[in-house]
Amino acid sequence: MLDGVLVILMALAAAYGSLAVFAWLFANAMIFPAPPSTYVDAADQPKLPSPDGNTITAVFLPNPAASHVLLFSHGNKMDLGKADERLQLFRAHGWAVFAYDYPGYGTSSGTPSEAGCYAALAAAYAYLTKLKQIPPEKIVLYGQSLGSGPTVDLASREPIGGLILEGAFLSTFRVLTHWKMLPWDHFDNLAKIGCVRTPLLSIHARQDQTVPFFHGQRLYAAHPGPKQHLWVADAHHNNILEASSSAYWDAIERFRLQLISASTLASTPSIA
Repeated sequence: MLDGVLVILMALAAAYGSLAVFAWLFANAMIFPAPPSTYVDAADQPKLPSPDGNTITAVFLPNPAASHVLLFSHGNKMDLGKADERLQLFRAHGWAVFAYDYPGYGTSSGTPSEAGCYAALAAAYAYLTKLKQIPPEKIVLYGQSLGSGPTVDLASREPIGGLILEGAFLSTFRVLTHWKMLPWDHFDNLAKIGCVRTPLLSIHARQDQTVPFFHGQRLYAAHPGPKQHLWVADAHHNNILEASSSAYWDAIERFRLQLISASTLASTPSIA
């Protein structure tokens, strides 16, 4: 009997060790399947110096009528070229927009990594707050899928005006394992969301098979500040906007108006 238990325990230990080694060796390749660049740099393309030494490619879509600037962090199979249509829609719906590419994505230099994503968003935030002199309370962070990782991290450390998460995960490993099974993880949003007090809009598809719906639900429940959600019934991870365009833009606009009503933005200049 004891021999049988010992064999089971040894098998479980071996399986756990194999999982740990696999995660250590291949996690980055699975998290960051950086596609070939879908654009070439424009003559006036912003190039941001990142704290880790990389050069980050960005785009700024000003909007003099906007109350806020949306700082957009895209998903893992996108770059600024693929995101351009969505960015233009944000501006058409009343936002100024700033977006950037992670290291190794688009024409940003470097190799994709968790630390590199944090540094890239820090560079984008510094560009807006220091070079463009945009007050932090006018900056709304938007994290889409992979982009939720750097977005929640920055929101837990820096002042911002609001936070929007679309298809966000608890952490990258828990997308596959459901539970935290290793002593380390990548982009541990669940561990950080409790430090975010700024208003949250959480958007998630109920039929999401890439980042299951419970990720969005648990992150939403763990956020301690003011919050709204849009749970889209008949959509998957990558087609929320297409499946529910009216509900999506209504939720975005309600959130923006909430931020305006909770602030004194009427006495500050617009974003140019």
